[in-house]
Amino acid sequence: MEKLLQITQFDMNHQKTKCRKSKVFLSLFLLFFSTISFAQDPHIGNPRIRIDSVLAKIPSRVMTVHQIELLAGRNGGNYATRMQSVEKINASQLNLVPARSIADALSFSAGVDVRQRGLSGTQADIGIRGGNFEQSLILINGFKMTDPQTGHHAANLPIPLIAVSEIQVFKSPTVLQFGQSALTGAVHIGAYTQDAFEVKTTAYGGSFNSLGAQAMVRMKIKNYQQMLAVARDQSAGHWYNSDFKNHQIFYTGTHALGLNQRHRLAYIAAYTDRNFGANGFYTNKFPDQWERTTMAMAGIKHNLHWYKPREQGSTWFNFKQQVLLRSHADEFRLKRNDPAFYTNTHVSNVLSYESQLDITLRGQQLQLGVEQRFEFLNSSNLGQRERQYQSAFLQAKGNLGAFNYAAGLLLFTYDWQLPQLMPSLQFGRALSYQYYVFANYSRGNRVPSWTEMYYSDPSNVGNPNLQPEFSHAAELGFRYNPNQYNSKWYYVKAEAALFYRQHTNMIDWVRASSLLLPNPNPWMPVNIANVAFAGAEASFQMNIKKSGTWGLNKFNLNYTYITAQHNFTSEQESRYAITSMRHQFNAQVLLDLSEKVQLNLAYRLVQRIEQPLYQVLDAKLLLPVLRRFSFFVEANNLTNTQYIEAGFVQMPGRWFKLGVSFQHKAVENPQP
Repeated sequence: MEKLLQITQFDMNHQKTKCRKSKVFLSLFLLFFSTISFAQDPHIGNPRIRIDSVLAKIPSRVMTVHQIELLAGRNGGNYATRMQSVEKINASQLNLVPARSIADALSFSAGVDVRQRGLSGTQADIGIRGGNFEQSLILINGFKMTDPQTGHHAANLPIPLIAVSEIQVFKSPTVLQFGQSALTGAVHIGAYTQDAFEVKTTAYGGSFNSLGAQAMVRMKIKNYQQMLAVARDQSAGHWYNSDFKNHQIFYTGTHALGLNQRHRLAYIAAYTDRNFGANGFYTNKFPDQWERTTMAMAGIKHNLHWYKPREQGSTWFNFKQQVLLRSHADEFRLKRNDPAFYTNTHVSNVLSYESQLDITLRGQQLQLGVEQRFEFLNSSNLGQRERQYQSAFLQAKGNLGAFNYAAGLLLFTYDWQLPQLMPSLQFGRALSYQYYVFANYSRGNRVPSWTEMYYSDPSNVGNPNLQPEFSHAAELGFRYNPNQYNSKWYYVKAEAALFYRQHTNMIDWVRASSLLLPNPNPWMPVNIANVAFAGAEASFQMNIKKSGTWGLNKFNLNYTYITAQHNFTSEQESRYAITSMRHQFNAQVLLDLSEKVQLNLAYRLVQRIEQPLYQVLDAKLLLPVLRRFSFFVEANNLTNTQYIEAGFVQMPGRWFKLGVSFQHKAVENPQP
């Protein structure tokens, strides 16, 4: 994430008697030492501390100090030396893509399979590198969005796109980083506070009677940094019974405690309400399906750090803990205007606690932590359910000569039964300032959802005997990341990786084949003995020139290939395993049409196993007006492609949006 490590103040006055050269090197040493020693948890909303005031004390002949970007998750780390494939999308990139939701924006990420039912992220399933929506984990500021009823609800996110500071996509099992459910990877969404006052708004209208508005304000009141964001989207729908209304409200705040500010608290509270016509979402037999989902969450984080100097080294402690309460309600009707015909209602509640202690000694770090999670359900179809799972982990990370390493072990139990050990091992080495190679191995797991275990209707039958599924994954990668802060405007970034993931006890919905159409046999989830995914991924980015002059500004390319081996008989059909992504190619080209006008073209090519290939071309035109206002035009599916991403929902053809945005950010925070 694009946040700076907190830097302690230091006084250079006593160096006046020394020579200028000594002053330069001492300044750099103290800057580096304090940056490493007093790192804060990046997921509790710490402010973006600018280093301008520190750099001002260093003579001008010293080279510019780069920002240090941090990885999300329990084990943190420097983004530049990450030892796995992680893609970061920052706020400026999100502003360029023709997207109205987080799901829309993730569609352009390498290896991420976004399958939407409808528009603007009304309901979206997110898979990573061949995995399905149940096998990937979504988080907001470190809080898990896992829904025990069904993974279909995991992406019912309460955070508007306008409030997102960054998105990090982890493309391999990340149990040690985030805990249970990150079987194939994780998507971490960061929304952070800051000192400076900032306000942003956007509103749009477009095809299918689409209307939407979002607003966000960041403000510091005394010692409290806060952010509040709201959003509303609605549309008449692109085909019969596909209308929707989505509402989101999101708040986060953070502040330090005590004179030494070693304690820091962060809060999060959010709510989303969405109701929509669900034609084709789950079956094509009932075109009048309708659904409404609501989700409310509240969480608090506490971070405590202390630093103790020693004669021959230093020791740094950091203790983190967090509590989350998440409640989700779902009402589903087969006939929208006839609830008595068939209606399911579900209310799920989750209470979780996580804690972690980090001990850093002479550049090596030891991390240990625990997680306890309780899940409850009251459902008209699934019954009343409750369960819990626990985990504890231990990890060591640091440097071994020229190598970076992270090695850990997680112990997981499900209702205090069947304890499982899940190891993780990562290595990385810088070949030079620009080249970096890495390799990793990890094991992941996921507990079946209650829908998989107990759901029943004429087309689906649950399986209460389902067991947790596991994966073994390995990755080998290479990264070229030159200095972007040079005197020239152009630069090139590239990354490539080979990956392999083997699932054991994988959960998939299968049914017996039939010569009758449609197939009358019901779907049932089972634990498949063995499913393997292997593939390659490559990305390339090139900045051509400085913005503001006519011509090609930059372009991004990425390609993912996945092959899968499944253990199915000819008498079985699979709902998810054999529809994983095989080919994915994304391209974005940013053009400067004048000093201010920019055009971003975004192209997607997707082919899933045993499904036809489709191509989609989107575009966004940005036209700044005055100082803080800008107009934008978004055009989606310019090629008018007919395609289906999930269920039986025919995605819209060519459609357009026209909108206006406003942004103001103060240099200094106003006095309350």
